[in-house]
Amino acid sequence: MLNDKHTTVLMEEGYMRIHIEYTNAKSRSLICDTIGEVEKEFDVTPEVLHRRIDTDGGTFSIEFSGDDYTSTRTCGEFIERLLKKLDIPKCDYL
Repeated sequence: MLNDKHTTVLMEEGYMRIHIEYTNAKSRSLICDTIGEVEKEFDVTPEVLHRRIDTDGGTFSIEFSGDDYTSTRTCGEFIERLLKKLDIPKCDYL
């Protein structure tokens, strides 16, 4: 079962991903638009995957890999800014 704006961060050596769930069209649009804003703000192009689970809900995964991102603080700062703009106070870590 999905939870609206529930987030999980996965970190491994050389890799970082944030997974954001949504349960309605309003949240889907907000998340998508905000990802685009933060990409422009940081001038980065992470891999963004969108998956619909049902007619109303789904997930976004934003993935960073390679030395260009993981050897700097950029991906962590990107995720922090994204969470702040989406008004998500906490996330799960795996």
